[in-house]
Amino acid sequence: MLSSSIIKGIRVSKNLSQEDVGKMLGLSRQRYNSLENNLLQTDFTFVFKLLKILKFSESETDTFFHALRQDLKSYIEK
Repeated sequence: MLSSSIIKGIRVSKNLSQEDVGKMLGLSRQRYNSLENNLLQTDFTFVFKLLKILKFSESETDTFFHALRQDLKSYIEK
């Protein structure tokens, strides 16, 4: 999924591991990994917390939501 790749890319660019972000969210690394890789199956509360923790810029947020729309289209078409 494109949106998951964007989240991962931003996380990595900020030198944060999945374990780091998981701790910030109060989750295990394994649980965070599952959520990062399956964004379409999570609730928006998690997505908004993640964007806040990773301090997405406005352009990063726009790129992410564009990718999420593309993922949703692909999901619906299956």
